[in-house]
Amino acid sequence: MKLIHLLTAVILTLSLAACSDKPTEAKLENILQQQVDERYNGLISVDDVKKLNGWQDNDKHYAAEVSYTITFKQSFKDYIDAQTTKPGNPLEKMANGMSAGMLKLQYGDFKAGDHYQVAKEIITLRKSENGWILDN
Repeated sequence: MKLIHLLTAVILTLSLAACSDKPTEAKLENILQQQVDERYNGLISVDDVKKLNGWQDNDKHYAAEVSYTITFKQSFKDYIDAQTTKPGNPLEKMANGMSAGMLKLQYGDFKAGDHYQVAKEIITLRKSENGWILDN
């Protein structure tokens, strides 16, 4: 009889935990990595994501306060050189160069392997049919 009560308590606890459906740190890291990949095409790696706080105003929106580390996979010069020599639309190349230029303003003349700590950022997520996505 005690075993049945114990199993019932465990199942109930797991069910309630599954209902909360808040994004995990791994999910937040995946979302952040997708965001920088879309903007900078493999230039930056996002690691060590820590959720500092989170809140949910309703079932469809969630905000998370996070910290994380970014690592540059290429130097600024190598990235710009690659962007300008690849075939394609000149306006896209210019836009990519301008985005990288903003990174240079923020992080200086970064080199491959440089690490920077993002101490605090708030990201807003929206619940979709495929789970949590970034709410731009």
